[in-house]
Amino acid sequence: MDDLVRIFKSSDGDVYHITLSEDKGVLSSDALDALKDITVVGIELRRLAGNHATGHDVLIAIEDTIAELFFQRDDVIICYYCDFINPIPHTKKNTVPPQEYRSMLFDRMFQRYTKQKDIKGVRLSVVEINGINEKYYFHVIYREAHSFLASIIGHDLREGFDK
Repeated sequence: MDDLVRIFKSSDGDVYHITLSEDKGVLSSDALDALKDITVVGIELRRLAGNHATGHDVLIAIEDTIAELFFQRDDVIICYYCDFINPIPHTKKNTVPPQEYRSMLFDRMFQRYTKQKDIKGVRLSVVEINGINEKYYFHVIYREAHSFLASIIGHDLREGFDK
């Protein structure tokens, strides 16, 4: 699978980079074997410049990029890991860790997008894992027909990270 790469510039001058690529490093070989002909796509999202709050125009561009890849291929399940290293600039959510904030935002973006576009048969599962000092959040986007495969991914993530 060829990577899908986009760069977005906000009206404030912030620059964002998103890459959607086949994710070969997160899941075990047993899980990948069970998925057979399904490709698990990971999302890498980085801010290249700026520190303003991320505006709706950038969030919509991110949603559209993810949806573009997802709907071009029937053999794709998307798995997004919420970053906990990079702080959230200009947020008033000081009591919410960055990964939890990103998880809530990603969930709301998915719910809004599917409702706005009247998309049926696509689901989002959140895999929450209790780490030593923080929680980890993975989001799995899949078609209803791939529900069993999404549960394999969730189980594998828990087995691999919940230690």
